[in-house]
Amino acid sequence: MIKIDGVSKRYDNRVQSLKNVTLNIKKGSVLGLIGTNGAGKSTLLRIMSGIFKSDKGDVYIDGERVFENDRIKAKVTFVSDEQYLIPHFTLTDMAKLYSRFYPNFSKEKFEKMCHDINLDTHRKISTFSKGMKRQGEVILSICSGSDYLFFDETFDGLDPIARDYAKRMIADTVAESGRTVVLSSHNLSDIETICDSVCLIDGGELILHKTIDDIVAGWHKYQMIFSTPLESVEIIENFATLPQISGKLLTFISSLEEEEVSKKMKLILGDNKIIYSECVPLTLEEIFTLEVKRVKEKAGDRK
Repeated sequence: MIKIDGVSKRYDNRVQSLKNVTLNIKKGSVLGLIGTNGAGKSTLLRIMSGIFKSDKGDVYIDGERVFENDRIKAKVTFVSDEQYLIPHFTLTDMAKLYSRFYPNFSKEKFEKMCHDINLDTHRKISTFSKGMKRQGEVILSICSGSDYLFFDETFDGLDPIARDYAKRMIADTVAESGRTVVLSSHNLSDIETICDSVCLIDGGELILHKTIDDIVAGWHKYQMIFSTPLESVEIIENFATLPQISGKLLTFISSLEEEEVSKKMKLILGDNKIIYSECVPLTLEEIFTLEVKRVKEKAGDRK
């Protein structure tokens, strides 16, 4: 288990990168970190890996403080957004280097994974494309045998086929060994397909932590056609978000379930009947836009 306890971090005593972040990450889970550039995702991953020291608070893995703890660090593999493979090495050389730091490194799995995607393990890394380097980093991290895998924008630079393979490799290793994965990504489709829970960081603060299922279940998009055109959306604004009228068609988003929405609409519409109604799924991007808005509105109300 990972425990992040009140972590704060400033750069040059001026730029607030993280502010009192508290979070528990269950063992065997896959957590996605999302947020805008500069939100603090990379800083948090580096503190979790023991690379950076927090100004306040601490990170604990399996009950032990991470920073300056070599025994705990040996349980963690961190793939940075800045590629770190040694240019004049081959992937075989990198595998030998990894095996010195990670006693459970699997040479057999390393060779199989590289073979599966035709990645030449005897070719100098300096001759690799950005995507090939990224694939090598993912394979090395998975084969390290460490209990905790942290990925920072790992899918960036990969073509769609390589992207899907990398996600499948990560998902398979969690399913097979119950390892814990934390990854950041700007691509919400990556988060949706591979993660079971998500954290949203904004301005260095953790403003949302939910499972994917809870997030998806919390919002619904409705499309309704009425017998006569609606004149105004004001009548539904107390339970609807982003309502739009186009003649007899009404589209809106709500956190209410379909049955409850139907009851409310019948009460307020009078003689205007619903000819057709459907509830359609939202994209994760749409949902998070709504979640951020809701969280910020609540924060504003508290002030």
